[in-house]
Amino acid sequence: KPISAILIGLIVLIGLSVSFFQQEEKENSRLGSYGAGQIPKAVMQYKPIIEKELKKYGLEEHINVLLAITTQESGGTASLDIMQASESLGFPPNTIQDPLYSISVGVKYFAEVMRQAENVGVDVDTAIQAYNMGNGFIPFVAENGGVYSSELAQQFSNQMKDKTGWIVYGDPNYVANVKKYMGSTEGSTVVATGELADFQKMFEAYQGMPYVFGGASPSTSFDCSGLWYYLFPEIGINIPRTAQAQYDFSKKIDEKDLHAGDLVFFHSTYETSDYITHLGMYMGNGMMYHAGDPLQYTSIEKPYWQEHLVGYGRIVDFKS
Repeated sequence: KPISAILIGLIVLIGLSVSFFQQEEKENSRLGSYGAGQIPKAVMQYKPIIEKELKKYGLEEHINVLLAITTQESGGTASLDIMQASESLGFPPNTIQDPLYSISVGVKYFAEVMRQAENVGVDVDTAIQAYNMGNGFIPFVAENGGVYSSELAQQFSNQMKDKTGWIVYGDPNYVANVKKYMGSTEGSTVVATGELADFQKMFEAYQGMPYVFGGASPSTSFDCSGLWYYLFPEIGINIPRTAQAQYDFSKKIDEKDLHAGDLVFFHSTYETSDYITHLGMYMGNGMMYHAGDPLQYTSIEKPYWQEHLVGYGRIVDFKS
């Protein structure tokens, strides 16, 4: 009986661990996703199976992304290695001859690149491109601004061609090709609408520039408060210069009311007499744009930012 009790306890513990892991997966999937697109019947027949596999990793919200990837990989036909997953196992293309196994392997690899993308704070498009180019693309993007672009994909492709001696490395236009089979963004951290979209284009123009303490213009680059001190007057709003003064100037809001375009404030990120020492603009799904080094998107849910988080403020209500 004591042995039986121990075994039962272990089974319960394992069950709780699996449940916790799956819940953590669900809570951490904050990269944004996409709506439904036009998917051929040859691929749609596998939708329930793909959803079942995604659920194992708490990523069922990304079903439309996986259907689009599967369509791109298979050419919209019911091929045997329907997700072209053989290479993720180190095998030549089309080694897998079972569509169900291809889906199992392909979804597992997608979950791996999504987890890596979330850990370093890049966007879902980076994860999509990594399905094609390998997970080495993810740290490459993280080191070059943190947001996918076809230019970065081309740079990585060229870099890997030089490294491997291959004539071709991946498809630099893979994301665009996959997006042909997807709808509009849902909860993306890097897509905005209306006035915020225009403002977003303004600050993204300086993405990748270095952090310069005291900088407040394109000619000098920017520090965290200098970026917004320079940009807000461009939309007719003059704000104070320092992070502390911008915090004081802003309307304080609760986390439940936080939306894209609000500011996120942090304390004690360097030694100074001011309490507020850093800020960024919240862009949804746990992501902010800030003058880090370089200027880039990052996740405010990283342990460092959570340790220094003070709260949220609003200078412009972009949602209204």
